[in-house]
Amino acid sequence: MKPVQQSSVAVIGVGTMGSQLLHRLAADGLAVTGFEQFGIGHERGAAGGETRIFRVAYKEGGDYVPLLREARAAWQELSARAGVPLFEPCGAMTIGSAEDADVRTVVDVTEQWGLDVERLDHREAARRFPQHRLFPDDVVLLDRQGGLLHPQRAIAETTLLAEKAGAQLHTGTTVEDVVDHGDGVAVRFRRGDEIQVEEFDQAVVCTGPWITRSVPMLARDVEIRRAVLCWFETAEGWGPAHFPVGIRRSGGENTFSFFPDVGGGVKVNLHVPKSTVDDPDLLDPEVAPDYVARVSAAVSSCLRGLPSRPAAVRTFMEGYTADNHGIIGRDPDRPNVLVMGGFSGHGFKLAPVFARAAAELLRTGRTDVPIDHLSLSRLR
Repeated sequence: MKPVQQSSVAVIGVGTMGSQLLHRLAADGLAVTGFEQFGIGHERGAAGGETRIFRVAYKEGGDYVPLLREARAAWQELSARAGVPLFEPCGAMTIGSAEDADVRTVVDVTEQWGLDVERLDHREAARRFPQHRLFPDDVVLLDRQGGLLHPQRAIAETTLLAEKAGAQLHTGTTVEDVVDHGDGVAVRFRRGDEIQVEEFDQAVVCTGPWITRSVPMLARDVEIRRAVLCWFETAEGWGPAHFPVGIRRSGGENTFSFFPDVGGGVKVNLHVPKSTVDDPDLLDPEVAPDYVARVSAAVSSCLRGLPSRPAAVRTFMEGYTADNHGIIGRDPDRPNVLVMGGFSGHGFKLAPVFARAAAELLRTGRTDVPIDHLSLSRLR
């Protein structure tokens, strides 16, 4: 690996992680170039689907709380810089059986960290959030620090901020290879029928669902899965101010995440095992009728006032590791290449913090962000 005084970096994939890293490095004064095979903020990658949940009372565990607090402040700062809301602090709900493992974790994390989480009794929950049907053993928690993220808007606006800070950008460009030659890397890329090569000191590969193609050694460690999202038409009272984003854990298939209407209806993501995607360029858009029926049944069971069937159903992709934690680490075969991937469905909210960690690794070879649980070496 080259000495720590790095001056030029290639960022391969300008999506969830790439846009944040591009901005961070450009703002720090490094010469940075982003390579994106599609357009900025496209829907083909892991950031599709219009909205994402942000919560500090985290079902993935208390170790994430300091990172989430930092990420929340970063999203607010980015929103202010962009002049448009990338993060809406509307609160985030957890509703479900007191015996559910995720609900218990949220309660434990809340107590461990003294989080600003309100526990509502059923009468108060029904008064304030009448959209929800509650089961007798449901616990209702409102994380006041939670809210809603707009991923495609965030990618587009953060990339624009990066360009204003001096970053270069190649869109409609497919990177064919990143060759580490000891003193740096050669990025070989194709635009149309033309092949070009550019030299950099280091490269970061963060290509989302294409990560196993960009870093073949990860094929056994990262599984690309298909997410099916459904949108239900609404009347008034389902926007972020009245219907906070959240997760439901009320037993059986009454297990899903729900998102307020920001223009296309209430979005629901049923939390059941996902099918795998063999080729991210050939994502199957077809959804079996019985799956839609299962989503509709869960919605009818847990929410009031929505149609019996969704108005729109669309498919997306995300990369998963076996432990559902992402990857940030050096490619052992290419020491000047940093790999970021496999962040599953919960990586987007933490992207500003992970980008800080990656930027520090690129500049100094170390970071104070606690990311040992994301190390590439844990998978070997």
